[in-house]
Amino acid sequence: MSKPFDLHDGLGYRLTIAARSNNASFDADLSQIGLTRQMWCVLIAVGEQGITTPSGIADYIGIIRPATSRTLKQMEKNGLLRRVSGTTDKRTTTVELTAKGKHSLALSLPFAQKQRDHVEECLSVEEQATLTELLQKLTASAASTASGV
Repeated sequence: MSKPFDLHDGLGYRLTIAARSNNASFDADLSQIGLTRQMWCVLIAVGEQGITTPSGIADYIGIIRPATSRTLKQMEKNGLLRRVSGTTDKRTTTVELTAKGKHSLALSLPFAQKQRDHVEECLSVEEQATLTELLQKLTASAASTASGV
């Protein structure tokens, strides 16, 4: 007789639980300043990485373009950013943070650092490097079906 399938033995289950545990306090912190994780990722893409096109933001975050468009629309409505049509080609759009968006980004960075510090307290430098390498390997093998955030 074969052993019954145990959900808790699976690496996928453990990865999911680890991700949820890692994200829970960060998501709670972000919600205090009116941000979702996806909004925060947009703030990072634009404010920290200098990515200003919707398609570039989608690629950086790892989400589909319609999801990016919805998030940008909500963030614009919330006063966090503005979308500007191109001057020579009205089909092009660039994204820039408003003062409120820059302020929200500044408020959120300590939350992100707190989460990063927590991981660094739990894992040695060598363990972090190994885990990063293994996660990159898993992510690369599923790149065609993976979605971010």
